[in-house]
Amino acid sequence: MQVVRGYLVLPHAVPIVVVMLATAAFALVAGRGWPGTGTMALLLGAMFGGQLAIGAVNEVVDADLDAVAKPDKPIPAGLVSRRGATVVTLGGVAVMAGLSLALGWDGFLLCALGTGAGIAYSLWFKRTIWSWIPYLIALPLLPIWVWTALSSVEPGLFAIYPIGAAAVIAVQIAQSLPDVAADTATGVRTLAVALGEDRAQLACWAAMVLAAALAAGLAPWLTGESWPVWVAGLVTAALVGVNVVQARVDARAAVMACFPLIAAGAVILGIGWTVALVGVG
Repeated sequence: MQVVRGYLVLPHAVPIVVVMLATAAFALVAGRGWPGTGTMALLLGAMFGGQLAIGAVNEVVDADLDAVAKPDKPIPAGLVSRRGATVVTLGGVAVMAGLSLALGWDGFLLCALGTGAGIAYSLWFKRTIWSWIPYLIALPLLPIWVWTALSSVEPGLFAIYPIGAAAVIAVQIAQSLPDVAADTATGVRTLAVALGEDRAQLACWAAMVLAAALAAGLAPWLTGESWPVWVAGLVTAALVGVNVVQARVDARAAVMACFPLIAAGAVILGIGWTVALVGVG
């Protein structure tokens, strides 16, 4: 049972849940309702395969550092071997490729690009100050991929890139926050490490609020409906506020909760933008 638990924990449950929910939500918006059980299964299955690969690669790359800083993680604890994690990675890539190909070559190429950016993050970018770049490529690509698979791409979707830049940086900092002490001790220099934990947390909150403000300000000019963006912006700001209040009560708990809250805010903001874009109201 411990080994089974190790394999379940290996690919990082929280990011997978967030991305899967986001995929389903974007599919409902892009399809203007339920896109069909088969299509939804292909979208969710392809995304799940890609996320399995991304999470497993991350664990393999971090195994040596985790042996010192987090010895209870699956690979350092001996619950999952490096070979086993590699098998999970290859299996995830195969599932992603097979199911996304069923959505068409465009769908496959975009899904592969997003998965590749996630894997590249762990292999080359994670321990550098440029660790936000794969996020900037992959996160705004999610709704574009869903739209491409289900219908034609709305030109306004590409505005997610400049608007989402601040949100992407916020998400990346939030994910790095719990590891600041360990990364500092081992010489890893991420953006969060360069800023320091307190300033990184402040920068994370500020970037997320800035993303919400930019989206709300640009919505009247670039979308068919402004109110979904404004509602999403308020919800996003409220989630940041929850983390701010939490930081005053329990600083460590706030650091650990920062990523789920900020990631949820980024997804909600993206959904609000896409809903406004297609004029669903």
